[in-house]
Amino acid sequence: MKTTEKLVEGRTKILYKGEQEGQLLMEFLDTLPLDTPRKTSLKGKGVINAEITSYVFEYLHSYNVPTHFIKRPSDKVLQVKKLQMIPLQMLIWNIATAGLSKRLGIAEGTILETPVIEFYLKDAKLKNPMINDYHAFALGLCDRNDMGAIIRIGTKTNAVLRSYFQRKNLSLVNFTLEFGKLGNQVMIGDEISPDTFSIWGISSEGKLDKKTFIIGSENAKQVYHKLHEMFLK
Repeated sequence: MKTTEKLVEGRTKILYKGEQEGQLLMEFLDTLPLDTPRKTSLKGKGVINAEITSYVFEYLHSYNVPTHFIKRPSDKVLQVKKLQMIPLQMLIWNIATAGLSKRLGIAEGTILETPVIEFYLKDAKLKNPMINDYHAFALGLCDRNDMGAIIRIGTKTNAVLRSYFQRKNLSLVNFTLEFGKLGNQVMIGDEISPDTFSIWGISSEGKLDKKTFIIGSENAKQVYHKLHEMFLK
């Protein structure tokens, strides 16, 4: 990758100014997305997440789901459209895990009759609080048309990815999406990778395996490489 101006550096990615107007370069780092005081890295993790994200975005494009992805010019870099990002994070739940089950009083592992959609304000100073669509309108984050597009795209993405994982005997527990606008069009930004989705295995008896794909400091290498192999099959 040619060295260009660094715009933003986060915990797991760096955004650079693109070589062409209206484009950015998104570099994936080897840092693990663990909530720990010290950064922990896994060699090769950035390459894996870049490859999985590019694969997922191309797969979504085949279903006419709009994303900012253009191409993958090098191992751990994606070329993407420059969006006006909407400071919201969408979290979609298909199965109740600890966080949701405690809040709603339902058993952990419950398969939800309909997906639950939550929104979080992307503001680290406020600890990314949960908000609803009316908060978003009041704060001027998006309008009703934008919110309608966000929900439609998010719901379709969930249906497409759930089906994809089910064919691999995996269950999509939950995942996050971020959105931005290019002109008047809303589309998915950021990434879709093991850092942003949670999956459980499904045994031959149909039971859910909750542990195999949980990323921790001790098993991170095994989980990332296993998921990488799965996407390449």
